[in-house]
Amino acid sequence: MNKELEDLIVDNSNLIYSIISRYQNYYDKEDLYQIGVIGMIKAYKKYDPQSNTKFTTYAYTYILGEVLKYVNDNKSFKLSKEYLVMYKKINEAKTILTQRLMKVPTNFELSIFLEIDEKVIDHIEMVTREIDRLDRIINEDGKNLILLDTIKDDKAETNIDSMMLYDEINKLTNDEKILLKERYFLDKTQSETAKILGINQVQVSRNEQKILKKLKNNLCKVA
Repeated sequence: MNKELEDLIVDNSNLIYSIISRYQNYYDKEDLYQIGVIGMIKAYKKYDPQSNTKFTTYAYTYILGEVLKYVNDNKSFKLSKEYLVMYKKINEAKTILTQRLMKVPTNFELSIFLEIDEKVIDHIEMVTREIDRLDRIINEDGKNLILLDTIKDDKAETNIDSMMLYDEINKLTNDEKILLKERYFLDKTQSETAKILGINQVQVSRNEQKILKKLKNNLCKVA
């Protein structure tokens, strides 16, 4: 490994740690970091310094791709017995409630039926959710492509920015996520959001600004 590449990895280690942070509770942190380094090396070999894309933005795709492949390949061996038991109970409850309600139950309805915290169900589903591999073969216009190829276009930087934002939103607390969802996805007023969260309008306004500032600062660290 040449000195330039070694320095590049050190200088951008925060980018790797940012990407692996959502998985390090279930996998070895150092293993994930080394996988991220592999992704950065691949990005370094293919990156064109003359392009208009920042290296960190370009490398993000390769680092995330390597991490997702690692997680997907090792996922079934990393789930604890307790998680698997709970996952089975949730699926059984879904089947029962779907028949009773004539629709797919929400996690809130599942939490009432199972008498467990809704956040536990959210967490179990997040951990066990099948992760789409970036090297998955897809068919586009009669040609077999890998998923990674479909995002490496003129809009690649926008796609990666969206992925980075998604990662940062996932790090927020449950209440912070609800606030963003109500205000920016469901177009609720601050007063309406306040009632949902059980706080006043002033608190919603302050919390909203804090959340946006936090997202902005975190995104700037990896940009």
